[in-house]
Amino acid sequence: MNCPVCDDIRMREVDKEGVTIDVCPQCKGVWLDRGELDKLMGGMREIRDDFNDWHRERYKDDYYRKDDSKYYHKKKRKKNFLDRIGDIFD
Repeated sequence: MNCPVCDDIRMREVDKEGVTIDVCPQCKGVWLDRGELDKLMGGMREIRDDFNDWHRERYKDDYYRKDDSKYYHKKKRKKNFLDRIGDIFD
């Protein structure tokens, strides 16, 4: 098969993880046939799911729950002149 970009250049077939990938040696373009991307991504999904399971076990859900008010400090009100004088006599 010829490269659709370079026209006259014959693409090389490379086998990666049981999937045949067509690679142009000139422009380094990569082309996949129907269903080949799904095969490649299938392995990635398994790895991602394993990582997500490990991460959930390692870190508890409440660690990332930042919507709770205890994680945020309330802004302090600036003291005016009378408040500062009152602090002197406390």
